[in-house]
Amino acid sequence: MDNILLGGLNQGMLWGIMAIGVYITFRLLDFADLTCEGSFALGGAVAATLIQNSGWHGISACFIALLAGAGAGLVTALLHTKLKIAPILSGIITLTALYSVTLITMEGKAAIGLLNVPVFYSVFGSMMSKYSILIMGLICTFAVIAACYWFFGTEIGSAIRATGANEKMCRAQGINTDNTKIIGLVLSNALIALSGALVAQEQGTASWTTGQGAIVAGLAAVILGEVLIPSNSNFAITLFGVVIGSIIYRIIYALVYYVGLPTEYIKLSTAVLVVIALCLPMIKSKSLAFAKMTDKYLIKKYPKYAEYAKKRDDKKEAKKQAEKEKLLAEIKSLTGQLSTCTDEKTVRKQHAKLVRAKEKYVEKYGSKELDEAEEKNEAISVAAIGGEDK
Repeated sequence: MDNILLGGLNQGMLWGIMAIGVYITFRLLDFADLTCEGSFALGGAVAATLIQNSGWHGISACFIALLAGAGAGLVTALLHTKLKIAPILSGIITLTALYSVTLITMEGKAAIGLLNVPVFYSVFGSMMSKYSILIMGLICTFAVIAACYWFFGTEIGSAIRATGANEKMCRAQGINTDNTKIIGLVLSNALIALSGALVAQEQGTASWTTGQGAIVAGLAAVILGEVLIPSNSNFAITLFGVVIGSIIYRIIYALVYYVGLPTEYIKLSTAVLVVIALCLPMIKSKSLAFAKMTDKYLIKKYPKYAEYAKKRDDKKEAKKQAEKEKLLAEIKSLTGQLSTCTDEKTVRKQHAKLVRAKEKYVEKYGSKELDEAEEKNEAISVAAIGGEDK
């Protein structure tokens, strides 16, 4: 059992990098990208071919695999942005082409073994162990999350997030949404291919079919992470939640094998697991509705509980109001800065921050609330107009 948990933890972290890539397209960019399965297999194939046939070390092979995945994402992005092909069809076209590209990369072989070669995890010694995989997996996961946290806090990263939230508003603010989509898809598939390279080296083999079901595993990890982590959490915490969701998924997947389920039922059990993961948000909402109904009943039935409930609700309302005022003050500050700013680069950066702040306000309190707040506070409206003119 300990080996199963350790193996699930190792695999979960490595696949978690892939889940972060899926999160970038499906959640941040709001782009239904099906290139995932192809770029995952391509990453493993590129790394395995370079290590086994060309004598490359696993670390440098991972870097080339990352570039290969970025190229796959670029193709999907260009099909969508330049040829105006629908997002799903763009991904399917690239995915179909990547099956051939992966086989060509592997020189027509169905699989490439990685035995007695210097893989990524052998930096701690000549032999790879589960603990070296754990250590390197932790390092890679933290590095990817730190890099994503930094990048999506920059001007370009903020523009990508704003594009996924409201593409029309971004265009009105002067953001080139085609470029943000291209960058987002390139980054996403680069991470997915990196994950494929790491998983191939962990398993000791790369196959052109490795990526089958990757999109399902990625979505399941994202959903599980969103259930575990509150929606208003810090971005870095959200990414950690996605990785935790991947770890949970892989541990459950390993337990299915542990109980001795026949091979023909593995895919069926995986599908059931994904359905359960997708239903968790609905279950959570139903549970909250039931809790509210129970709370109302207890308030009517027991006076002392009603007093406790009133104090609790007052605290929640005060906290909500404080958060609302803080966010409104941030919008006011940003629009004020835009009215006095003359540097073009700074203006674009402030605009991206303003769009994100307004989107956050609308998401929490509604567009009507924002309109009323702008009407009451002339400073916001005047500053916003001045910023747009610049």
